[in-house]
Amino acid sequence: MEAIELDETFWRRRAEELQHALDSRIVIEQAKGVLAERLGLDIEGAFNVLRGAARGERMKAHDLASAVVKNRDTPQTIVRFLARNPHLFHVSSRDERVARTEEFFKRVNDTMRNELGDGDGNFLCECGNIACTEKLALNAEDLRLLHSIEGYFAVLPGHQIPEIETLVKENGRYAIVHNNMG
Repeated sequence: MEAIELDETFWRRRAEELQHALDSRIVIEQAKGVLAERLGLDIEGAFNVLRGAARGERMKAHDLASAVVKNRDTPQTIVRFLARNPHLFHVSSRDERVARTEEFFKRVNDTMRNELGDGDGNFLCECGNIACTEKLALNAEDLRLLHSIEGYFAVLPGHQIPEIETLVKENGRYAIVHNNMG
């Protein structure tokens, strides 16, 4: 009987350890994504920054990852690490980040449109601001036609970025812009 209880205790502890490791890994993956987006790094570069910063401060990567995910601001630990290792900080240009963000929202809207079918819908603004969560009313077929042309996006009026985009047309509900990067 005692051997069975020891066996159950062992496996319960093992399961708890594995669950903790899985939870830790999930937070680290989330932090890699957040850092990649914030800093314009690829996922490998974001992990190198996270790992290097944690090691430099003698802290667990999981703890630093939690701070990255939970806070709006980049933790000072990461900032100090980048200040000491500027060669690791190969950030994308603003124009590249805007283009990636526009393409991301375009893909989300195309997926929404495919789910919607031929009806009208509220789609996401495809502006280059990653924090924009505003919606625009647009016919699904109009969106499909717009997206069939490379570099064209639907944004809310006033959300265009004149330095890198050309305003093609505006109708009060949404604007069509062309990203001049391509």
